[in-house]
Amino acid sequence: MTQLSLAQQFMLANLIVLAAGMLGAGWWLSEQTKQVVIGQVAAETALYVDTFIAQYLQGYQPTTALTSDQIAALDRVLIETPLRTRIVQFKIWDAAGRILYSNDHSLIGQSFPMKAELAQAVQGTVAADLSDLSDAENVAERERWTQLLEVYSPLKRSGAGQVVAVIEIYQTVDALNAALRQVQWAAWLALAIVTVAIYALLAVIVQRGSNTIARQ
Repeated sequence: MTQLSLAQQFMLANLIVLAAGMLGAGWWLSEQTKQVVIGQVAAETALYVDTFIAQYLQGYQPTTALTSDQIAALDRVLIETPLRTRIVQFKIWDAAGRILYSNDHSLIGQSFPMKAELAQAVQGTVAADLSDLSDAENVAERERWTQLLEVYSPLKRSGAGQVVAVIEIYQTVDALNAALRQVQWAAWLALAIVTVAIYALLAVIVQRGSNTIARQ
């Protein structure tokens, strides 16, 4: 370091600062991009599945169980509707954290600790989470997948806006990860170009200043 000129020391310090700044900004931007993409997918999925699932829950009263006819109709949803190309599993929860419906019928009627995303949906907002399937109700899912996107969509009573149940949809993460990689690579590339441009501009300014001092 002592053999470097003052200009070279300054540019080396700037390189370190800019590189650290780029990494920090890149990490933050990646996380923000991830949340935005997940939010968009969640909103689209919630709107899509509400079209197919809500019709089977018409007349459902909170604190009651689903009828055998409703359960049988829901069993057919992933087989007979376009949902089979978008989701792999789904559950329906009441506002107290009890499972009203699941593809795994052994879970119907059981209660589990309420996750933050489920609680958010009970309040009327669509929520989503990239789950590692470590929760107690995910035993069946863990047998086939290591990670799934969980989307929680509130089912509201028509006219009143009251949330009577929450539909939880499970999606594979392949398409989501592909979209995330594309967006994040574009963001990193743009950030790298800006960082290099700033460093090059600083190098030109410092070199001119160094040359002026040397001539004087």
